[in-house]
Amino acid sequence: MKRKYKTNLTIIGILIIILINLLLFWIGYQNYLYPKLGEFEIKNLKEENGYLVVETTPSHNAVSYEVILEKDGKKIYETTSNTSKIVLKDFEAEFNDKIKVNVIAKNKNDVEKTNKNEFYYNYKEATFQKEKDHLLSGSRDLTLFVLGYDYKKEYQVELYYGKNKIYDSFVSGEDITIPYQVVEGYSGKITAVLKNKNERITSSFNFYLNTPIVGKVEITSPNNDFATRWNDVEIDFTGGKNANHFYANLYSNGNFLNKIEVENKKNKIKIPAEAFQEETNYQIVLEAVYDDFFEIAEKDEVNIQMGKKEATWGVYVSHNPTFIKQGTTVDLKTITKDAEIFYTIDGSDPITNGILYTKPLEIEGDTLLKTYAKSKNRYDSIMSSYSFFVKEKTPVIYLSPSNQDQNYGIESVGFTTEMAIMNQIADVVERELKNANMIVYRNKPTTDMNVWSNESRRVGADFHFAIHSNASAHHTARGPEIHVDNEYSLSYSIASNIYENLWNIYDGKENYTYHRGIKFTRGSLGEANDQYLPCASLIEVAFHDEQNDASWIMNNIETIGKNLASSIISYYN
Repeated sequence: MKRKYKTNLTIIGILIIILINLLLFWIGYQNYLYPKLGEFEIKNLKEENGYLVVETTPSHNAVSYEVILEKDGKKIYETTSNTSKIVLKDFEAEFNDKIKVNVIAKNKNDVEKTNKNEFYYNYKEATFQKEKDHLLSGSRDLTLFVLGYDYKKEYQVELYYGKNKIYDSFVSGEDITIPYQVVEGYSGKITAVLKNKNERITSSFNFYLNTPIVGKVEITSPNNDFATRWNDVEIDFTGGKNANHFYANLYSNGNFLNKIEVENKKNKIKIPAEAFQEETNYQIVLEAVYDDFFEIAEKDEVNIQMGKKEATWGVYVSHNPTFIKQGTTVDLKTITKDAEIFYTIDGSDPITNGILYTKPLEIEGDTLLKTYAKSKNRYDSIMSSYSFFVKEKTPVIYLSPSNQDQNYGIESVGFTTEMAIMNQIADVVERELKNANMIVYRNKPTTDMNVWSNESRRVGADFHFAIHSNASAHHTARGPEIHVDNEYSLSYSIASNIYENLWNIYDGKENYTYHRGIKFTRGSLGEANDQYLPCASLIEVAFHDEQNDASWIMNNIETIGKNLASSIISYYN
């Protein structure tokens, strides 16, 4: 019995040891996969072997360290190292600069940890005054002024043309004069460097001799604070004569992000969308440069607001699919400019099997059309399906002009109330539709939306069309817009046709910011709600509380009415 008991204890002990070893292995394996970074501090910043060096205590599991130097809250320098002793190559500051030093340790998974202590460094080495003139003309001597000169310290000035040293001398005071004869016969960039007794370059300054002067640059487009979806940014400018390189320098919140060389095409440059983050404000500094002479480059800047990446608008069709005459040719369209449209008519997926749309489709029989569109710098559109049925039917249209008799417009141009003016437009639409042998019903302004929706359903309207004008909080907004329930609504195509045709006669169409387009109400608007009306849309022809829009409406009631009617007629023809 005792022997059996001892055997059981032995087995249990072995199992416990195995479990402990497995646990330790698991902990070790997890630490290997996801190594945790240890805390660390910046110890010092000192000169060593001709360089400034940042030294930190090691961070456990760190595989790299990044140093970021800031002055007045702005990044001025960064470099990386695979050890906790980071050499600052080519770093220069100005005498008495107070520099904040940040170090970021990273593990193999790019997880980051920042130094736990705050560390500042005061740059006390002598430096050249940077505000001096870089351009040399005639036979003028080269002059430099040394900030923070200390006669107790040894400094030397050297001149270089490319990699060739052409002059050196000990510095004996704040003012340095180098005779013109030293550089006579040279052209281009001459670099002066200031070295301390350890041969470390503490400052540098470039002079330019007999150099083509770049003409002043001025950005003409876009305007400042231009807002755009996530997209390429095109910049038009004047000037830049003699420049053979152009750069776009990107800043955000005052921090330099990137320098991109761009091609100048007849004083127009394009910055690719990939250079920008969504929903970020940028300052773009256009820089026109001869060779690499950046100090004498010409610059201008513009601020832009980069929005989200948007989707390509869905495909809509030029003719009604629920009943269509045999042999009708149907156009496929999308509001997105320069989009490619793909389609199938065999029921297959157009995303994988789509044919590139190049010409109108002829409908000879019942057809299931599936479509989608794609365009540069946008997400692909939704897939849209249209079931075309070949049959004869007289279209039934229900017109629902506004009944808002207390919604006043710009009186000085004759706009009285939304109800009065929209009913005048509806008169024209009704007349044109009836002349085209369509069946037309119309709301009574003294009743309400529930009555109109019920009537529209009762008469079997193929299209319920509400006609309104718009207003804004500050009375400054402009442009037409049209409402449908969602991207898949039966009314999406007819609404798209109506909107684009109206936009073509709108007097503000040269300014695309007024292109308010299609709005999806998603159940929030009674007369554009698929739950109540199978094919319905509400248009806001323009803003009656804005001088230009209200004037356009009043001067074009007949034209607007005919335009709206023409879109409906062509859709059902």
